[in-house]
Amino acid sequence: MILTQATTPADQVFPDAIGFGFAELVALLNLVRGDASTASAAALRIADDLDDDKVLFAGASSLVARGFATVEEGGELSIKGPVAAVTHALSTATRRMEISLLTADGGDSVISVDAPNYGIILQPRAYLTWFAMAQKPDITAAEGNFWIMRKHLEENPAGGATIKRREDSSGRQLLLKREGTTWTVGYNSPGPGDIEPITGLSDADVLERIRAIRQD
Repeated sequence: MILTQATTPADQVFPDAIGFGFAELVALLNLVRGDASTASAAALRIADDLDDDKVLFAGASSLVARGFATVEEGGELSIKGPVAAVTHALSTATRRMEISLLTADGGDSVISVDAPNYGIILQPRAYLTWFAMAQKPDITAAEGNFWIMRKHLEENPAGGATIKRREDSSGRQLLLKREGTTWTVGYNSPGPGDIEPITGLSDADVLERIRAIRQD
């Protein structure tokens, strides 16, 4: 089976969210193989499955069964609409921000993907599924990242949040906590060392630091 990707307008309207199984994402990322797709697969924790034909064909079959793809004459698998937009974003991404949302009982994570024509947010769910949604068009990507972290900390005031750019080989992270009406941040990199807190920050101060960690 040959995989092909239909062209999708940049102003394509997304549904609120689309859920994908990991095999479906493997099939979608095989539409346009390249460095960007491989990096996106690593961010989604499915890089080891990209060359697994069984996973690929299972994912392609599932996409067709769900109406997310069609089989054209000659056996080509074709996608369009929001599914094509998600695929395009993952296969052309220039920035992948990994956001960890921490509580006393564990945590969750979000991947924010910036691409030339689309910005999407991916959040993991049970059984290796991911939900994809469009970034809010009326705010910047940095503001969107801050909104996710702030909402989590409003709902979990004793929790924390971290953000890092996956393309940054240093692994440097920005840590964020809510302290009353202000924010406290810190920075860490892989390896030992104390984290020096920076306290009393405003929303604007935090947004500036998120832009810096994003390397906007």
